[in-house]
Amino acid sequence: MDPASEELEQRSRYLNSLIRRTKLHAAPALDPPPSPPTPPPEPETKMQLGMERVEEAAKKAAVAVVEKREVKEEGGGGGQAGKGKEERKVSVRVRAADMPLAMQRRAVRLAYDAVAAMARLDSKRLALALKKEFDTTYGPAWHCIVGTGFGSYVTHSVGGFLYFSVDKVYILLFRTAVEPLGHPQ
Repeated sequence: MDPASEELEQRSRYLNSLIRRTKLHAAPALDPPPSPPTPPPEPETKMQLGMERVEEAAKKAAVAVVEKREVKEEGGGGGQAGKGKEERKVSVRVRAADMPLAMQRRAVRLAYDAVAAMARLDSKRLALALKKEFDTTYGPAWHCIVGTGFGSYVTHSVGGFLYFSVDKVYILLFRTAVEPLGHPQ
């Protein structure tokens, strides 16, 4: 079984145990029917613990990127150009990630620079810029969704998913598997 299938199976078992526990706690307290004892909840797997650490590190990285930008904006003004500019704090927050930290930092930096450079948000332009950059740097099949309010359900390649926000702009960047087309005979 490949790693992606194993991870999917582990997550499925974990979610099923959560559902069972939720149903047991939500049952009415009056004369509950006898039920077999529930197995103890499954311990967190190494993958889940690793994902939590990655998410924490990504949040710290995003905050570090914002702080670094603020320091540059404050100290780099030197002269008349810096006086007319008001200081604007931009919040960056990683919502969910399954991507190496270096790639997360690159995506956040690119999005931050693009949003800061635009007078008015152009979602299509930002999505296209992120997609093209990741396609050229990390290979094909990257997809990017940018907006202020959207919902999605996507399937992504392992290590190729990032959902984050820059101010009130939400960005979903993910990679799908590329398989060569078979020619019919």
